[in-house]
Formats: sequence, C-alpha cells, structure tokens
Amino acid sequence: MTYICPICGFDGLDEPAYNEFHDPSFEICLCCQFQFGDDDDVELENGLFMKREETHAMYRQAWIAKGTPIFKPEYYPQQFQFNDSLKKKHMIEQLKNIRIYQTNIKG
Repeated sequence: MTYICPICGFDGLDEPAYNEFHDPSFEICLCCQFQFGDDDDVELENGLFMKREETHAMYRQAWIAKGTPIFKPEYYPQQFQFNDSLKKKHMIEQLKNIRIYQTNIKG
C-alpha cells in the first residue's frame, strides 16, 4: 500500500504523511522532496508557526515555479518525466490526487 503526498499528489509514499494523531512521518517525498515534520515546521516569529496547510501551499507553489523537479528521478516512472522533471500533463493529473485542478505550469 502506498500513500499520497499532500504537497505534489505523488501516490508513492511508504507511510501516511501524518498519522491519526497528526504526527509527521518524517518521510521525504521521492517526487517533490518535501519532508513531513521538517519542511512543515515554519516559525513566523517567537513561538508562532505557520499552519501546516499554508506551508504545503507555499512549498507546492515554489516547487511548481522551479519546474517540478523530481527529487529521486531514478525511482519515479520514466514515462512521466522529462529532464528529471514532471511532464506537464502528468503533473496536472497528479495534482488531482490532492484535489488541485488548476496550475500555472508553463510548457
């Protein structure tokens, strides 16, 4: 069984990003490189942290702006990548896994 990355929609996580108690897995997504429990721990100021959903959206936006590079392309299906990045058509399909239907991906 695999699990879906809440950042990029990749259906290949070994365990859920967060368990039933909302604790992070600390797994790193092989597609977008987000590490649950590290990249979502953004402190805005003394003791005030960004909401998890906001960090996900911010990271996703930056990842898309970089051209959707694949963190571990050797473990990602070759037919969905081009130059170690996701093909636009597949990225659009993958984001549907997390109910995101519009992107600003160019190409």
